[in-house]
Amino acid sequence: MTEDEPARDDLTAAIGARRELGKDYEDAVVDSFVARLDQRIAERVDEQVAERLGSKAKPKARGRAPTGQAANPGFALGVVSLVSGIPITVLASENAGAVGLLVSWAGIAAVNVAHALGRRRRSD
Repeated sequence: MTEDEPARDDLTAAIGARRELGKDYEDAVVDSFVARLDQRIAERVDEQVAERLGSKAKPKARGRAPTGQAANPGFALGVVSLVSGIPITVLASENAGAVGLLVSWAGIAAVNVAHALGRRRRSD
């Protein structure tokens, strides 16, 4: 089983549940799927952090991140954006068609651009 199979199975189950339960339960189905996805992402991030802290790799040229901050929050935001984009794409295209799909991905892109610009301003 690959890493993507559990997420794909969860998404398939969420879509099936939404079809069976109807639009009245759509928010609950989406919330449940997103909660499971958030938990899986948090577990992966924890594993990666543990691996990096446990290994004695070369130190980065810019030094270590201050305590309490992620070493690369931009990467984490990118991963979360792509993973959350899957159910957003399904729901937006199903409910609002191409316009909903474009608006939802424009929103995801805007969040990432705003984050990148904010980080650039803080580092200057």
